[in-house]
Amino acid sequence: MFMGSVPTEELSSGTKVKSIFCFTVSPEMKRKGISTKLLERVCQDAVQEGFDFVEAYPNKVFDSEGDDFMGPIELFKRNGFTVYCEIKNQLIMRRQLFHN
Repeated sequence: MFMGSVPTEELSSGTKVKSIFCFTVSPEMKRKGISTKLLERVCQDAVQEGFDFVEAYPNKVFDSEGDDFMGPIELFKRNGFTVYCEIKNQLIMRRQLFHN
């Protein structure tokens, strides 16, 4: 509904990707490190669950608080995510997970 299709070529390789689809923090709680802590928790849980990547889908251009619920690009960049590919008006950003 909100996105075009995402690449699925890796499915046959057994690569496991956990997705973050909706990511919002209320305006009065921003700039307190909450987003970073949430991302870290998702990544920690994904490692324990055997995932290879965590993936997010931020909009390429910020329109408004109401439309940008996918999370800001800079937040993901600061937390180790890189651009995997682009689809229409969004990026697919990934963070590779490392298992001990």
